[in-house]
Amino acid sequence: MRWRSRLFGALAFGVSTGLLTHFSWIPSARANGIALTLAAGLAHAVAGATAGPRLLDPTRTRSPLQAALVGACTSLLALALFAPAMAAYVSATNAAQPSSLAYVVLTLLTGLFAFLGAGWALLLLCAGVAVALHGLVARSARRSEPAPRDG
Repeated sequence: MRWRSRLFGALAFGVSTGLLTHFSWIPSARANGIALTLAAGLAHAVAGATAGPRLLDPTRTRSPLQAALVGACTSLLALALFAPAMAAYVSATNAAQPSSLAYVVLTLLTGLFAFLGAGWALLLLCAGVAVALHGLVARSARRSEPAPRDG
């Protein structure tokens, strides 16, 4: 896992948040919300690829608490990637062309309401995923250490 940390980070965060987002929709709306589900999963996968090397290196992330903080920051980074894309989509489907200031405000409000809507749950999930990944890496690092010698 440590040799392909970006790949494992992307898969762990992208798949877990994509599944949570997909199953948080009511069954009749899952097909209509597939674009948002994919966008949230993709944003978390990109953020997970960014955080993977730090998270899966036991010398840089030493405790489960540090891992949880890295996971939470990963989710916030994903939100920062998601909000401008969602605001651009809303602007493009709007009849009136907004000004630059209106787009910035729309991006900030999109990020805020995305966090209030489901982002808090994704943040908690990402913290849990990070702790689980850290536990796997820490356990494999302990197994590969040589036994202490008496003498």
